[in-house]
Amino acid sequence: MIKKRPENYNSQLIGDLLKEISPKEQKRTERKMLLAARIQDALDSNGMKKKDLAKNLKKQPSEITKWLSGTHNFTTETLWDLEDVLEIRLVDLGNEKHEQVVFMASITVEHRIDEPVCFPYQIDFSDSQRNYKPVSSIRFTA
Repeated sequence: MIKKRPENYNSQLIGDLLKEISPKEQKRTERKMLLAARIQDALDSNGMKKKDLAKNLKKQPSEITKWLSGTHNFTTETLWDLEDVLEIRLVDLGNEKHEQVVFMASITVEHRIDEPVCFPYQIDFSDSQRNYKPVSSIRFTA
């Protein structure tokens, strides 16, 4: 019978082995796994299979499998090639500007058609505290 849910497995041996791994090595391993997961997510979102990626990069499918195992040490050239083929960003060099939505608001106003609508405040989206700053009234008429 095949179980559909994973079970927690505790082993003294595995616990002892994990204790021998330095925090630095644990962090490296975590990053490799996250990188592999990000590549797999990009493949999935682009509707690609490993063989498609291998063909685009002129690699063997077995090499792609190794990359996705989370144990591979990538060269920067390979990461840039992956970025180009998958149309994602894997390496942030800090000199490229990125836009990020940090706050989004929706305003619903109900009013009588024969009355003007007045908005005495605007939201300053560049303010990290999301402060509301008074401005001169903006009037809309129907």
